[in-house]
Amino acid sequence: MKVIIQTNKIKCDVGNCRNLAGFSVAPEGVGAGQYINLCDECMRALYGEIGVLLAKKRKSKKKSIEQRGQNDKV
Repeated sequence: MKVIIQTNKIKCDVGNCRNLAGFSVAPEGVGAGQYINLCDECMRALYGEIGVLLAKKRKSKKKSIEQRGQNDKV
């Protein structure tokens, strides 16, 4: 997969977005007709959603705080 900074005047491919694309996303070896063109706003929104889906879940700090309290009592 590759991300290309778009220099041509192309509309963003996202449904009701009317901005010009600043980026194109495509797998290696496909023609320009199969690129997904995204404006800066849509690219940032997609980045945020991907982060939510793929980010590792952090362990709760609540346990570590409770354990510290028990250790201090000893």
